[in-house]
Amino acid sequence: MRSHARISLLALVVLALLALSAAAAQAAGFGVEKFVALDCSAGHEGCAQTTFGPFSEPNEPSKEEAEEQAFTQAGGHVPFGITDFKVNTEGELAKGNQKPVEGKAVTHIRTDVTPGLSTSPVAVPQCLAEDPEHKHEFGAKEAIPGTGFYTAPTCEGSTEIGENKATVYAGAAGDVPLHGTVYNLVQREGLASEFGVALELPKPLTEAVLKKAFAEHPLELPEPQKKATEEFLETQQYFGHTIIEGSVEWGVGTSLGRKGETGTNQGDYHDYFEIDVSPALPLISSRLVFFGNREHNGRGDFITNPTNCLDPKPKTLKLTDAEGTTATRTYTTPIGLSGCNLVPFEPSFGLTPATTANDQPNGFTTELGVTRHPAAGEIDASQLKTAVVQMPEGMTLNESAAAGLTDCTPAQARIHSPVAGVACPAASQLGTVSLEVPTLPAGSLTGAVYLGGPESGPITGPPYIVYLDAESARYGVSVRLKGEVIPNEATGQLTAVFSENPEQPFTRVTLHLKEGALAPVANPLVCGTAITTTSLTPFSGTGAKTPSSSFTVDSDGKGGACPSTPPFSLSQSTQNQNANAGGHTSYTFNLSRSDGQQRISQVKTILPAGLVGAIPLVTQCGEPQAKEGTCATSSQIGTATVQAGAGSTPFTFSGPVYLTGPYNGAPFGMSIAVPAIAGPFNLGVVVTRATINVDPLSARVIVTSVLPRIVKGVPIRIKNISVAVNKQGFLFNPTYCGALATESTLSGFTLVTGGITGTQSLTTPFSVTECGKLAFKPAFTAASNAKTSKANGASLETTINQPAGQANIRSVKVQLPIKLPSRLTTLQKACLAATFEADPFHCPSGSFVGGVRANTPTLPAKMTGPAILVSHAAAAFPDLDLVLEGNGVRVILVGNTNIKKGITTTTFASTPDVPVSSVTVNLPTGSHSALAAFGDLCASPLLMPTTIVGWNGSTIKQNTRIKVKGCGIRVLRRKVIGANAFITVQTFAGGRISGRGGSLSVVYRRVRGAAKVTIKVPLSRRGRHRHRPFSTRARVGFLPSNRAERASAAFASLRFR
Repeated sequence: MRSHARISLLALVVLALLALSAAAAQAAGFGVEKFVALDCSAGHEGCAQTTFGPFSEPNEPSKEEAEEQAFTQAGGHVPFGITDFKVNTEGELAKGNQKPVEGKAVTHIRTDVTPGLSTSPVAVPQCLAEDPEHKHEFGAKEAIPGTGFYTAPTCEGSTEIGENKATVYAGAAGDVPLHGTVYNLVQREGLASEFGVALELPKPLTEAVLKKAFAEHPLELPEPQKKATEEFLETQQYFGHTIIEGSVEWGVGTSLGRKGETGTNQGDYHDYFEIDVSPALPLISSRLVFFGNREHNGRGDFITNPTNCLDPKPKTLKLTDAEGTTATRTYTTPIGLSGCNLVPFEPSFGLTPATTANDQPNGFTTELGVTRHPAAGEIDASQLKTAVVQMPEGMTLNESAAAGLTDCTPAQARIHSPVAGVACPAASQLGTVSLEVPTLPAGSLTGAVYLGGPESGPITGPPYIVYLDAESARYGVSVRLKGEVIPNEATGQLTAVFSENPEQPFTRVTLHLKEGALAPVANPLVCGTAITTTSLTPFSGTGAKTPSSSFTVDSDGKGGACPSTPPFSLSQSTQNQNANAGGHTSYTFNLSRSDGQQRISQVKTILPAGLVGAIPLVTQCGEPQAKEGTCATSSQIGTATVQAGAGSTPFTFSGPVYLTGPYNGAPFGMSIAVPAIAGPFNLGVVVTRATINVDPLSARVIVTSVLPRIVKGVPIRIKNISVAVNKQGFLFNPTYCGALATESTLSGFTLVTGGITGTQSLTTPFSVTECGKLAFKPAFTAASNAKTSKANGASLETTINQPAGQANIRSVKVQLPIKLPSRLTTLQKACLAATFEADPFHCPSGSFVGGVRANTPTLPAKMTGPAILVSHAAAAFPDLDLVLEGNGVRVILVGNTNIKKGITTTTFASTPDVPVSSVTVNLPTGSHSALAAFGDLCASPLLMPTTIVGWNGSTIKQNTRIKVKGCGIRVLRRKVIGANAFITVQTFAGGRISGRGGSLSVVYRRVRGAAKVTIKVPLSRRGRHRHRPFSTRARVGFLPSNRAERASAAFASLRFR
């Protein structure tokens, strides 16, 4: 920084005089003896000073004097602003022999005014420091080089802004009073203001200095020109220059003065002024008077009071000597400002969107202004303390904006740093800002808006921080403000709060958020009037003002009409990784939503019939892990990908899909854990829960999920959802190659906190191939029991076994033999269809006729349940319905019954396309058995015509022979001829027949299978000698070849004649 006080010939003379001065007693050392900084209402000559002839010194007014002299109207334009101080001295001012204690001269002055007191150099015409044409200038060049003497300024009178009275110590010459005029100068680069003081130097002093100088160093001019010129120069009036440099303390430690000085360390944007002083003429006192409200072109606001009437704050004076010693003194007026209730506050607010189209990214421009009252007699507008701006409902943060975005840390934002500007990354910029203040020319303060973040780590939630940085290198002002954007965590409505505004006047602040696909906010979905409201609190303490602004949201940004309810028309697609029937596959489900559509609230999807998962392959995630999204990888069955955000470039999120145990009444569930990590944000893991149910008739898998609407104040504008179930070996394809489909029912909403406003049904075709290549070889067996009765009827058990990898069974039809008719008394106890459909287990006990059990690779546990007769009004005979349950899954197999001529036919026409390794149906005997017995079940083979059809179209027909358990050997007839008995028997399996009895020989005979056999049993030797006639009893035994079957015996009475 250039020095504005020159070491001159005058200085050399004064220093010589000082060297001859006698040392005086030390009083208080280097410091400030008196200091007054007061805004005076009128007559500055007598305000806060005491005069002693040509000299004066500060006089701290009493409260009564201050009430009389001070100008205390808050927001008023100050008539006279006075800064008056005196250094510690020795001697008497009235005698004109005072000098600084210890001879320490002031070299630097800094004055800090109270926050809110503003100085506006643009309110007064300015004078150039140096005019190339030398018409209107303060004067930057010495009249005589090296002297420090300047000619009178040629500035226009309108640039005069005050006067300066100073007393300097001139050694043997004593105290010298100086008087000068203060001019408003065009400030140099880096200064907010610059004032020039032209102090009129006493002619005798300057004449003596110049005479001595010319005697020692004559001008190099010919005579008589030399003499005439020297005499002319000696008799001129000269001026000493003092430059007052003004700035704003916007940072802690900011100083334009000596290196290392830190000002007040407040960083509250108050004005401060600095002066470099030559020690050649030690300063005794200085009284600087600014004319604060002289009107120029309608402006009289050169100095304006703060607009709050709280306790007065101090003004600070800091002096520095040549050795770097500093002395600081503060002054607080005995009375504060008044009339805050009279301070006007008429703010205006406007919001202009870049687009009015609904549900589109929107970069808007806001303009907040204050009506100023700059005329001399007016009270100016209150400064703004707090600004709260609430955006229209539905105008929310846009997830798309996170792409490529980063944040600015507090250290980079440098809110109160002495270093101008910010070090925020360019990628953290959200928009631009311009700030118009009455103290600087229009367009001086411009800059950017940045997204703020923590010092380390991601942004984890609201409030979301923004930094406004308006810079003016030209005027050395750096305005950096912190704001908070607080979303309503239920609705997403945004409220911006700026509560750390400096106590300084402004005219207008314009904020423009970047527009386009990555704009940080998006328009409401619902068309209509969008209102932005504000609450603006003034420093004056009067009530907040609430200007608002509105625009109309339309369909196309051109005023296009909107439907009363936004449309809800989404698209659905699926991908199947392997199209081979019955094979393992991966399946992807996709939903897409375009801008302007209602948002997705709930999705209910029914998977294609036969597309099922192998639950035993996965470890089911339990609670609370499923709720928290912290399941183990062994529970993962796939990946979810979500694109969210308005516009053409939504942000992509992804996360794992876990299989869970029972959830919300369903046997299984899904936990979809998607980390909400986007750019600098990490809002945690968003967990979406889904139920997995199984349709009891078709066994189709039904997945239902209520989607999250908002995460930490950010509404989720879903554009695409993709769920890929891709765990190897988990999914089975159907074994049916006909037309299948994925069917979804969607619910939409318009307002985040509103109800369902739309529904949609979607169907996506699904198919597999190569069904004909699937094997189909199920094994079907049936068994009954020979033990029957009228009271308990007959029993029947059927079993189907099927190896893995075959086509699944589609239908089974069986025709019972006439010997196993339906039991009419039981049919009459059938459950009503309505009761069964409400809850099968509420059916009457008499309708329960048996049980069923099945094994499937899709469930960990065996499925079991009852066989129930169900009566349908339109059917002649009750159905035989099999209710299978396992792991919370219920499947009902419907067997349609027809009875004709006593023969019962049961058809399970549509069993689920699900792999099953075995199914056993057991209809036992009992008081309400399903079957009766007609005759001896063992008397003849029981055949059951059976037809089994696979989902691939393969058909198996067979006459299933019912194996009757408990059938022993039977004696059909007997005959005695001579000494031999001929016994004809019926066997029901292969094995060994034996015959024996009293007086009879033992005989054996083997048969390979069921057969009628006549065995010859002769009399034994003893029998042949018995007296005839006699009777005996023969025992015919049977030992089956199959050890699992029981041995049996029959008896025959014989009479030998």
